[in-house]
Amino acid sequence: MMKRLLALALCLLTVVLPLASCGGSIAMDAEDKGDIINAYITGDIYAFDPGKDITDESAVKILGLIYEGLFRLGANGKVENALAEKVEIVENEANNEYKMLINIKKTKWSNGQALTADDFVFAWKRLMEPTYQSTAAALLYDVKNARTVKAGDASIDDLGVVALDTYLLEITFEGKIDYDNFKKNLASLSLVPLREDSVANNSRYWSRRQATLVSNGPFAIKSIDRDEDTMRIERNIYYYRDTEEDKLDRFVNPYRILVTFLKEDEKPSGQKTYADDLDAIYAEYEAGNVLYMGDIPLAKRAELKKKANLTDANSTYSYLFNTNNDLFGDAKVRKALSIAIDRNKVAEILVYADAATGLVANTVYNATNGKSFRDVQGDALSASADVEGAKALLKEAGVSKGSFTLKYRDGEAEQAVAEYIAGVWKDLGFKVELTPLTAVRETVIENSEEVDYYIDSVQEAYETGDFDVIAVDISMIGTDAFAPLAVYATEFSGNGIDMQSENYDFIPHITGFSNADYDALIEKAFAEKDIKARAAILAEAEKLLMDLAPVMPIVFNKDCYIAQDLKGIKSSYLGYRVLNDLKYPGYVYVPEEK
Repeated sequence: MMKRLLALALCLLTVVLPLASCGGSIAMDAEDKGDIINAYITGDIYAFDPGKDITDESAVKILGLIYEGLFRLGANGKVENALAEKVEIVENEANNEYKMLINIKKTKWSNGQALTADDFVFAWKRLMEPTYQSTAAALLYDVKNARTVKAGDASIDDLGVVALDTYLLEITFEGKIDYDNFKKNLASLSLVPLREDSVANNSRYWSRRQATLVSNGPFAIKSIDRDEDTMRIERNIYYYRDTEEDKLDRFVNPYRILVTFLKEDEKPSGQKTYADDLDAIYAEYEAGNVLYMGDIPLAKRAELKKKANLTDANSTYSYLFNTNNDLFGDAKVRKALSIAIDRNKVAEILVYADAATGLVANTVYNATNGKSFRDVQGDALSASADVEGAKALLKEAGVSKGSFTLKYRDGEAEQAVAEYIAGVWKDLGFKVELTPLTAVRETVIENSEEVDYYIDSVQEAYETGDFDVIAVDISMIGTDAFAPLAVYATEFSGNGIDMQSENYDFIPHITGFSNADYDALIEKAFAEKDIKARAAILAEAEKLLMDLAPVMPIVFNKDCYIAQDLKGIKSSYLGYRVLNDLKYPGYVYVPEEK
């Protein structure tokens, strides 16, 4: 590890010296293109597909830098135009026609190709394919024919989304909706555009290849070196820019962000571990070699709480129960395991977290008036432990013991939570095998050459249902309670239909959970187009979900970062940094000596 730290320090020094006006050179550039900043943005991620379910809050912080949708949410949660230049609502009540026409600003992808309305049509149709798995489908169910398309009862071309012209997108709805609320849906990172030729028919590897990964946000990923644990992010030179007339930094100031992912030492078996070594990275931060940290070591969190920039993240750290496991087929067992946990204790362990009082996070609105769903609707779950209540439920279920595996993302924070919860469950009579998961290298043959890709094992286990209990960050996707709650209803799960079944049955939520009463409540909420009235129905659904407990919310995540000598850092309400105006006042370009 010491050799790796020395190598990193030397590597960083070649960049930091010019930034600090201490001499040195930037040999990689023939001319000054702007600030170069060393940072730890967030934990390492291994795929950059915004259409997939987000199981790690880290992904949001990178996806928010490289993609942009029609709208964005500012730090205050208000909708702002992003790619949308003009929005027109067209209603014809007599013909039951309700449409939204969106003129799209002219910009280009990071490879120089024009971004068009067709890129949105492709991305959204991809989500609505009957065989595609994504809970983000719930964001689009107001669109005409969306549900019948997802059910396989209509062609994908029947979806009410069409490119009327190169830069004109038409969205047709089933009926009159709350258009302002739908705009908030469109601010979700799940609904950003994608290039069809980049995705290459949903290939397993497209979002892991630098050669095929094109982005439309202010930044683009230029390289990732898994051996050196680094990622290079650079200004997207085509971002709203006329390359013939505009300066390089017209819309994006920093030229390059060098991201480091120092990893912990290898395991005794010799296997490489993919858990980030936050202590080592923080040491580089203290030494001035890293100027920004998007996470803080667990042992330092209390000490740095007043210095850290803390906001509510748009996600809930939760455990999911596989209801296909015989032990978890009984809701009483699941609820017993859930209510036995002292969520306040977990929040204390993590320092930067709030005890979960439901699945819906604090960032979600109750209605268009801006009040939070939690504040208006109250708690759906007690943050305090009820061990006696848990024992009573287990007695009713006739269960006194059992064994199962708990899978979670390798890292000190999740390890600490897992150890605490496993201890509580052990006291109830259960044997829990803790299984921290890291990335797995997968080698494939491409053009007669071996190419290595890295697969997030938590994401893989989640998507395939290969778990007893699994820990994930459940993203709220947007600011509406409907999406995170609806996915537990069978027809709203986003998993489409089982093409192998005789009747093309809907595939339920990834937990296997299905309940007729819950389905009925979500159907009722979907039919109610008054947002405030719908929130009350969703609150009822959430309370039922906590009783049935296929999901066990633990804490509402907090987003944190620390920075030194940097200016212009802004934030999105959805939990990622907006670094377009980032500046390092100490930056001085020192040309390479000839």
